[in-house]
Amino acid sequence: MSTILNHSSYDVIICGGGTAGCVLAARLTEDPNTTVLMLEAGEDANDDPRITTPALFASLYDDPQRDWMLLSEPSPGLHDRKLHHPRGKCIGGSSAINLMAMVYPSKTGLDTWAELGNPGWDWKSMAPYFRKFQTHVKPSKNVEEALGIDYLDGEFTGTDGPIKASFPQTLDPLQKAWIDSWKTLQRSGNPIDGVGNGGFAVPASIDVETGRRSFAGTEYWGPVKGRGNLQTVTGALVERVELEEKGSGGVEATGVVFSVAGERYVAKARSEVILCAGVFGSPQILELSGIGSAELCKSLGIKNVIDNPNVGENLQDHLMAGPSWEVNDTVQTADQFRDPSVIQSAMEKYQTTSRGPLANGGGHQFAYCPLVDFITPEPKETLSELLSKHLPSSTSSSKKEEVHNAYIRKIISSPDETPLAMCMITVQFHGDRENVKDKMSLLAPENYITCLTQLSHPFSRGNTHITSASASVKPLIKPNYLSHPLDAEILGRGILQAEYLSTVEPLRSFLKSGGKRLPDDRKIDSLEEAIEFGRSCATSNYHPCGTCTMMPVELGGVVNERLVVHGTRNLRVVDASVFPIEPRGNIMTSVYAAAEKGAEMIGEDLRRG
Repeated sequence: MSTILNHSSYDVIICGGGTAGCVLAARLTEDPNTTVLMLEAGEDANDDPRITTPALFASLYDDPQRDWMLLSEPSPGLHDRKLHHPRGKCIGGSSAINLMAMVYPSKTGLDTWAELGNPGWDWKSMAPYFRKFQTHVKPSKNVEEALGIDYLDGEFTGTDGPIKASFPQTLDPLQKAWIDSWKTLQRSGNPIDGVGNGGFAVPASIDVETGRRSFAGTEYWGPVKGRGNLQTVTGALVERVELEEKGSGGVEATGVVFSVAGERYVAKARSEVILCAGVFGSPQILELSGIGSAELCKSLGIKNVIDNPNVGENLQDHLMAGPSWEVNDTVQTADQFRDPSVIQSAMEKYQTTSRGPLANGGGHQFAYCPLVDFITPEPKETLSELLSKHLPSSTSSSKKEEVHNAYIRKIISSPDETPLAMCMITVQFHGDRENVKDKMSLLAPENYITCLTQLSHPFSRGNTHITSASASVKPLIKPNYLSHPLDAEILGRGILQAEYLSTVEPLRSFLKSGGKRLPDDRKIDSLEEAIEFGRSCATSNYHPCGTCTMMPVELGGVVNERLVVHGTRNLRVVDASVFPIEPRGNIMTSVYAAAEKGAEMIGEDLRRG
C-alpha cells in the first residue's frame, strides 16, 4: 500500500491541527529528538485573506472549505430551535475563524477546576501559561486613557508569547461611551484580575504591525512547519485510534487510522496519541475507537474497549441574546459597509496602510455583571428564594452534583461573581435567524448597535455522540439550552440589565429617540418578556466545552489532571472538551493556556520515557 508518511512510526501523533494542536506541534518539536505527526482534516489556510483580514470573519461561516458547519438538535428551551455551530476547518482551527476577542476566566472558575480533582489547574498555577502564549501590545496613549486600559501589568499579561493581543489603535466614540456608561453606574471592570465586574475593553488577537489576525496557524505552526521532526498531513480525516489492551497495565494507544482523499492509512505511535479535534471531534474519535458508553458502541457495531458513558456528556456553551438599537444618523457603525464605496475605501486603506475598519475585530467592549443588578438591587432574601425555587438544598444524589450545586450557589450569591457577561457590537444582529451569515447580515436599512447578554456559567448540560461507525458522519449535538430553570431566569435578568444600560448616559445620547429596534421592533419591559426574548432569539456565542471532562470518573470525568484518558496509558485529550466548568468569558485564551500546560506535561513525560 502506498503511503504519504515520512516515517514508519512517530513519537507523538496529534489528531487535529486546530488551536491546541498547533500549540502542541510547536512546543513538542522544540526537542529535536521528538518526532511529531499532526493530522488535520482542513487545509493550510494561513494566506487566506478572509482569515488574515480581521473584519472579514463573517465570510468564513457556512463555507464548507473552512467551517465544519455543525448543526445542533432542537432545544426545547429555545422553542425547539436548532443552532449552527461554526468550527474552524483548517490549520489553526477555530482561532482562524472566530471574532478574535481575548477574554479571561475568573479566579473562582479556575479554582473550581482544581477542586474537581485537578491539582495544578487553579488560578495561580495557570497564570504562567496565560502569560506564555501571548504578547500584549499597548494602544496609543489617548485610547489607553479613554478606555481605562491600566491593567496590562497584571498576573495574566504576557510580553513575549506568539499570539499578539492588541487594542484599537484609534478611538471609536462608541467604545468610550460604553466604558463611561458603566462608570456612571459605578462599575468599572478589570478583565484580567479574575474577580471584578463592570465594563471594560478587551484586546483582540490582531497583530497591529501587519493588521492581520494573529492565530495558532500563523503564530505557532507557521514558523515551525519546516522542522525536520514535524510532519503535517492536511485533508486527513481521523477514523479511529488503534488500541491494545495490556491487562493490568491498562489500554495503550499504538497508532491512528486516517484517510486522505478516500485512501486509508495507518500511522504508528511510539509514545503518545493526542486528540485535539475539539469539543465535538475529540469525543467522536474516542467513541469511534471504542471508548465511551458500552451500550452505544454495541448498537453501532464498535468493539467497546473502555466503558465510560461520560464521553460526550457535560456539554456546556455560552448562550447570548440582546436587542439592537438604532443610532443617531451621525453615528458611524459597521452597518455602513452596505455601501460599496465604503467597502472600496476601506480595502484601499487596508492594502496601503494595514489600518482602518478592516483591521478591526468583532468587538472590544465587554462587561461582567453580578446577578444582583443595578436596576433594582435585590435583598439577600430574594436570592435565597431564587435558589430555593430552582436549586433545593436537599442532599444531592452524587458528589458531582454536590460540587456543581455549591459552585452555582457561590456565583449567584456573591456580589463579586458574575453569572452574566455583556458585549456591545457596533452593528445590527439578528439572533432569531438560523443561518450564521443571516444573523450577521445587514438586512435592516438603518444603523444599529447591539448589546448582547451572555450566560457566563451556564448550568444546563447537553451532550454529543456518534450515530454511525463512520467518521464521515457528523456527530449528534444536543445542547439542551435553557434546560436548567436558572439559566432562563438569569438570562432574562441580564437582558433587562442591557435594556437599562440603553438609558444611561453617555450611551443614551448615541441612540435615536424613538428609533427602531431589532428584532421586530420588540420592546422588553418585564422579566417574563425578557425570558421569552431569550427563548426566541438567543443564539450560541460558539464557546462549547466540556465533552471530555477533566475530572475523576466518579464525578463524570473522561481524562485525569494530566489529560490522560481514564483507563489508558498514553492517550490524551488537549482542547476545550476537557474544561469541567465553562470559563466565564470567550474560551480562546483558556484553550491556549491549557494547550501550553498540556505541552509542558507531555514534554515532561516524554523525557522520562
